[in-house]
Amino acid sequence: MEITSLTKFWHLIHSVIQEFWAITEPHIEDAAVHNNIPIELYYYGEFGLNNFSIEEFQRRDPFSNPEQFERLFPRLEIKGWIIPMRDEGRYEVTEKTRGAVRQIIQAGDSHLLKFESATDINLERLLSFLKQIVLANNAAPEPPEKWAIEKRFHVANKNSPVIVQIRECLMDIFAYHDDAHLSAARPHFNQAGIVWSVLGAVATGGAVTAEQMAETMSFRGYDSYEYEAAIKAAIQVGWLEAADVAGAFRPTQQGRTLREQVEKLTDDYFYAPWATFSSNELDELYNLLTKLREQLHGFKKSI
Repeated sequence: MEITSLTKFWHLIHSVIQEFWAITEPHIEDAAVHNNIPIELYYYGEFGLNNFSIEEFQRRDPFSNPEQFERLFPRLEIKGWIIPMRDEGRYEVTEKTRGAVRQIIQAGDSHLLKFESATDINLERLLSFLKQIVLANNAAPEPPEKWAIEKRFHVANKNSPVIVQIRECLMDIFAYHDDAHLSAARPHFNQAGIVWSVLGAVATGGAVTAEQMAETMSFRGYDSYEYEAAIKAAIQVGWLEAADVAGAFRPTQQGRTLREQVEKLTDDYFYAPWATFSSNELDELYNLLTKLREQLHGFKKSI
C-alpha cells in the first residue's frame, strides 16, 4: 500500500480526537476544579506520570517555553503532587497524582457512555482496527523513536466501555504521530523548537509576524520579542525571508522544501505499520472513522 494513499487518514483521526476533546474536556476541567486538582496534571499525563523534568517534557514538546513548566513544578511540589529526586530538577510523580488524573479523565469519559448506547456504528469493529494499529506501532522498528507512545499515561483498559477504549487507542495513535514527526523534524532544529514553530506558522499562513505568533500560539508561553529572535534565526539559516508587507515574513524555497521533506518522512514513519491492511479494510476503517466524527459532532451539539 503506497503511503500517498494513506495520508488522508491523519487529518481524519485528528479531527475525531478533537470531537472527543470537545465532549470530555469541559467535564474534566469541571472535575479538576471541584476536586482542587491542577488541570495541568491532566495535560502532563501525555508526557507520562512517572517522572517530571524539563528534559523529559521537551522530549514530547520541544515547542513550548520550558520556563512555564519550571514555574509550575514548585507549586506542584508544595501540594504533594510531585516529590524532588536526587537528580536536580527531576521529580517523582506520586500515586496520589495518578489517582487524581485517572479520576478526572474518567469523569470526562463517563459522558461518552450515552453516545455508545445510541450509536449505530460498529464500535467493536472500529476498536479492532485501532488496536491492530497500536500493536503494529509498538512492534515497529525505530525510527521513529518511541517516546510519546511509551510514556503517556493510560486510563482505559480491556474492561472499559468500548467507546472509551477507542478514545484511548486514538490517543496512542496521536502519540505515535508525535513520535514520527519529532523523529523527522528534530535533527533540523535540535533544541530550538521555537524556530521550527516559526517556520510552520509562516508556511501555513497562520501567523506571519512576531506579534501574530505570540497571539495565535499563546499556549506556547513565548512573547513577541522571543518570536522576533526566532524569526531572525530562521532567516539566518535560510528558512524565512522578509515579505512585501513590513514586519511580515514568508518561507524561502529552502524552507518550503525542508517542511515538505519532513512531512513526507513523518508520513513514511507513521504509516509504515499500516502495511498489513488490505484496501478493503482501509476503506472500512475510513468510513467508520468518518461516521464516528460526524456522530460525535452531532452528539456534542445535542447535549
